[in-house]
Amino acid sequence: MRYLSDGEHRRRFMAAVRATGLSLEELWLRYFGLGGDAGKIEIDAYLSGLAPLSSLQHDLLAHAINERLDEIAPPRAPYAEELVRPTEPTPSEAGDDVDTGDGQDSEPGSGSSDASDE
Repeated sequence: MRYLSDGEHRRRFMAAVRATGLSLEELWLRYFGLGGDAGKIEIDAYLSGLAPLSSLQHDLLAHAINERLDEIAPPRAPYAEELVRPTEPTPSEAGDDVDTGDGQDSEPGSGSSDASDE
């Protein structure tokens, strides 16, 4: 069993806990739902640096924290390749009234011959 030491690891872990905005009860329920077997008092003591947790239990707690952080993460800025660029419609998308450049209008009554006109 390990204690969460007072080093950089503890600082980052506790910053993540605070960023979740979860109460001890809410965090414990998420941890328990993932299969964690420590009680609320044990989790509180661990977060306070007073009691150890096994590596497995620590990782389950970290996973519960990270799942919450994924839920509340702000939207990310898209990269240029992700942006949808507006394009001009192709003739098939624009409909029948597009000039195809062959000198024949495709609008009805424009003088183009049709099998039904004969």
